[in-house]
Amino acid sequence: MTGLTWLRRRGPWHIETRSMADWQILQVRGKFVSGEPHKRFLEAADGLLQSGARRVVVDLTESLLADDSVASAATEVYHKAREKGVEIRFIVQPGQAGGYYHMAGLEMTIPTFSRLNGAIEI
Repeated sequence: MTGLTWLRRRGPWHIETRSMADWQILQVRGKFVSGEPHKRFLEAADGLLQSGARRVVVDLTESLLADDSVASAATEVYHKAREKGVEIRFIVQPGQAGGYYHMAGLEMTIPTFSRLNGAIEI
């Protein structure tokens, strides 16, 4: 499946927040690139951290990580969360979609899972 086919199938980029047990899930869908998506992701993550959430999962399984902005955004959000004492985990699929995340070696420094049920304990 090409990137364009993937994008057509899943629609434009958007972000949503939901709760599951005592976890707040920040889910990103669509093409994650520098510019507006990068900025909105950081704003959404900051808002979630400021809301008092103590356990956060960032779900990137349905996002096309199209450039290296995901690596800088993930690192920034992870460090902000740790400074506030928030437990944070990332869900990233290996392979093409998770390429930039994995190329940066983030799975070695940030708690990274391939599925939601592995990242949270219900």
